[in-house]
Amino acid sequence: MSKEKASKKSEAWLDAEDIVQAVVIADSFNYRFLPVTLEKPRALLPLVNRPLIDYTIDFLAASGVKQIFVYCSSHAGMIKAHLEKSKLSKPNSPVQLRIMMSENCYSLGDAMRDIDSQSLIRSDFVLVSGDLVSNMKLKEVITEHKERRKKDKMSVMTVVYKKASPDHRTRSKEDDILVAFNSSDQRLLHCEKIKKKKKMTIPLSLFEGKKQVDLHYDMLDCHVSICSPQIPQLFSDNFDYQTRDNFIRGILVNEEILGNHIYAYVISDQYAARVCNLHTYDAISKDVMHRWVYPLVPDIAPTDEPPYSYGRHNIYLNSGVTLARGCILKHDVAVAGGSVIGANTYIANSVIGPNCTIEDNCRIEGSYLWSDVTVRNGSSICSSIIADGVEIKPHVKVEPGCIVSFRVIIGPNFTVPAGSRITSKLDAMVSNSKGFDSDDEQERKASPENVRQVSIKEVGSEGFGYLWQAEQMDDNTDEDIVVEKWAIESESSDSDDVGSVTSSQGHSSEPLFDALMDGELMQDRFYAEVLESIKSGIAEHTDVDTMKLEINSSKHAYIIPIDDVPVAIVRAILEGPQNESSPSTTKMLSYIELAINRLKQLLQNYLEHHIRQVKVLGSIAELVSQNPELLIGFAKIVLFLYNADVIKEPAVLQWYTDLQANSSLANREEIITKIQPVITWLETAEEESTSEEDS
Repeated sequence: MSKEKASKKSEAWLDAEDIVQAVVIADSFNYRFLPVTLEKPRALLPLVNRPLIDYTIDFLAASGVKQIFVYCSSHAGMIKAHLEKSKLSKPNSPVQLRIMMSENCYSLGDAMRDIDSQSLIRSDFVLVSGDLVSNMKLKEVITEHKERRKKDKMSVMTVVYKKASPDHRTRSKEDDILVAFNSSDQRLLHCEKIKKKKKMTIPLSLFEGKKQVDLHYDMLDCHVSICSPQIPQLFSDNFDYQTRDNFIRGILVNEEILGNHIYAYVISDQYAARVCNLHTYDAISKDVMHRWVYPLVPDIAPTDEPPYSYGRHNIYLNSGVTLARGCILKHDVAVAGGSVIGANTYIANSVIGPNCTIEDNCRIEGSYLWSDVTVRNGSSICSSIIADGVEIKPHVKVEPGCIVSFRVIIGPNFTVPAGSRITSKLDAMVSNSKGFDSDDEQERKASPENVRQVSIKEVGSEGFGYLWQAEQMDDNTDEDIVVEKWAIESESSDSDDVGSVTSSQGHSSEPLFDALMDGELMQDRFYAEVLESIKSGIAEHTDVDTMKLEINSSKHAYIIPIDDVPVAIVRAILEGPQNESSPSTTKMLSYIELAINRLKQLLQNYLEHHIRQVKVLGSIAELVSQNPELLIGFAKIVLFLYNADVIKEPAVLQWYTDLQANSSLANREEIITKIQPVITWLETAEEESTSEEDS
């Protein structure tokens, strides 16, 4: 081979290594969503009216991943057909999307061994599930992982954890873990699931030769892993590795023998969670509507469908929605296009899919209606999932925790007991040998003894469907999936329609103001997040665009008026430097000047309008009136803002005029005295400018 060809080949290989790859495991390999996942894979189940896998793919694409392998077994054809319609599957897409299908894949381990046999992985890659919802900054984790591998060649994986208290709603009991890190380098030393254990045993060897070990029970496993290229080979070498937990445990146990290391990356103010059961499905759905996963929210999410309109109290309405007279959308409601809501119907904490019909006098709370669902007059649904094509006859009551699968009909005047799961497929009554959701017709083919008539006791008269029993599961499952509860946060009174979206003329009207959450509490929480963003952003030299995204996300989450945002930012700057409780006046002013100059573009973005500039000056005056140290340097603070071109001269002069008329402000006379030289200088400069123009 010539040197020129060898050089080109080497360059091509380097380019290939620079490409960030990702493996998405689209199968769930468990029973959590049966019986609906017998007909549709979990990756395609709708979360706030978008397929789950779309959140995962969009997250990876936005994070700079260039090559995504989607590995699927159960319902592989459905997943392939869906992804082939995606924008990312088009020839001009910046992301290469490749669907891999296998009928003989029963676990993550099988998938990784198959990937290894095809030699698809050429560099460090991201490993996630097809039910991940995240807006985290993945590039930072990948960079840290690659830099670490330069120093530690035996580093094989970086696992992402999120700080989350035990009562955090996105934490699932089945994923509760106790983890131990080496404090100096975040190397993972111990990882164990809690399950139903009342006591945990930590080996003493964990602490040998280490100055400090951090034990955590406040961690949520995000199921995001950055893997080295040898990970598939490690799965091939050990067939005991069937799950990700098996792999992590095996690496930690054999660390001294094989020398492989796993490291942790902890996030706190970013979002990453997996829809692993009904509890997390409900929690993450609410987080999407509460805008914690911004920008993956209904009104701006990247999709070919028409965008939703976003209203106060987290009301999302798509185009083509019909709201009848007197219907109430209380709060945290998303309604997809083509749906019709009848008169005097009350909906709260719920998602209504496309082309649903909900007739008059119905009540829906904490529930998820997918597509083409019909709910007849006077029916109520509480904390349940209603799948595509279901019909709920008049005066039906669906109690909490139910799953009504595809095309089921519930007869009139019938009560569906709490925790029931009902399917329209007889073959769903037969458990399958895979031990997880499957579309293998041969494995769940109904035998003659299982064929039975529809029971009135299960679906009511005029109903159609069969009660699905938990006993059909394999004995090795970790928990009774029917007895899964999720929070019911909807309000009980339907007479109080203040703060709701109501309709009086057959179309949606503007939401009325209401204190769904106490206004002061929302302002306090918003300011706390802005303060953290500003202090950490200045200390860590975070880029302005990232800070703007964080602040906008908080603004949407707490429904804060845009005029209040710059006030919060300036107030946060005046709080002083991070990790210093009482700096001197000189040090404080130096920090404020530095912060204003560094955040100039951010401040200019929010202070384009004259009125906002006047309001910010007023808020600064109120703050310094109660702070003697800031009062001393008040004039300099105003000059810092003026010199940075954040505050304009007309705004300063108008604010000063308003200040002279404001007799209620504390220390008003002292503030006027402090700012008077600045005002005189501005007025003199304006007069000189006018004289020059006249001459």
